[in-house]
Amino acid sequence: LVATTPSDGWVVSPESGGSLGEQLIFRLIADGSGDTVTFTGGDRYPAQRADLGDLDVTLAASDVVYVSVETSRFLQNDGTIIVTATDSGTVLLAMAIPKDG
Repeated sequence: LVATTPSDGWVVSPESGGSLGEQLIFRLIADGSGDTVTFTGGDRYPAQRADLGDLDVTLAASDVVYVSVETSRFLQNDGTIIVTATDSGTVLLAMAIPKDG
């Protein structure tokens, strides 16, 4: 994850040479003031669920919320997912769900 501050947007990207799986789980942790976190709708073809647009998650003060997303809704042309926050005290952790092999 790379971002100067949450409002600049976290860029969730796969490891070098890899790709994001079909499902990701995000852990969002708000500070004492709460926050609104936005998952930006995707533009990557064939993003079957991109037409659903952005997803906004509202966090109360000191909330910890887990969000499971399908990458097909949020995947950008460069293979990343962009997440923004309105408060710089919010923490984000992205976890990939491995496929059965």
